[in-house]
Amino acid sequence: MSGAGLAADATVGGRSQPRKPTGSRRRGKDLERAIYAAVISQLEDVGYARLTMDRVAADARTGKAALYRRWPSKAELVVDTLDYALPAPEDAPDTGNVRDDLVEHMRQKAEVLNSSVGRAVQSLLAEIDRDRPLVRLVQERVFQPRENVFQLILDRGVQRGEVRSGPLSPLVAELGPAMLVQRFLSDSAPVPDDYLVSVVDELIMPIVRR
Repeated sequence: MSGAGLAADATVGGRSQPRKPTGSRRRGKDLERAIYAAVISQLEDVGYARLTMDRVAADARTGKAALYRRWPSKAELVVDTLDYALPAPEDAPDTGNVRDDLVEHMRQKAEVLNSSVGRAVQSLLAEIDRDRPLVRLVQERVFQPRENVFQLILDRGVQRGEVRSGPLSPLVAELGPAMLVQRFLSDSAPVPDDYLVSVVDELIMPIVRR
């Protein structure tokens, strides 16, 4: 999402963002969505180091005071934006079939990574080691709550008799997401769907199948 692109309909985390009306001041959820879209745009365009509350306020067409009433720092604002934009843990697919759940979950993650949100995350990750407090915030409030989704899907498979009983190494639950992120970071092209399906069918399912 470019700065100019914010004038048109945009999508953040699968949520359609309405075209910004000219000359109107947003309030409530409408303002919040505009701010989150502005943060994604700024991360993509200038990166975390150059992102400022002034830039975000101007992009969202609001006052800087409106940002500081909600977020005491740009780190808090960025973390809340990522939490909003990425699939929520409670949105884990439940089709009744462990293989289909794993594929759908990988597709959900890839859809976000292949969007402007993914480019913003990529820009942030390139700088994140320079700011240790930000690393902790992102890990605690964004990544950790989502790390258990793969394991949750596998546990459901055990209960349905689709996944072998007995302890599975935690590495199994990390395999799919890790390969997805690695492909995303190493290849500028969008992560293809057939790659996601191959990871599930050729790597994960042979390990976990009864």
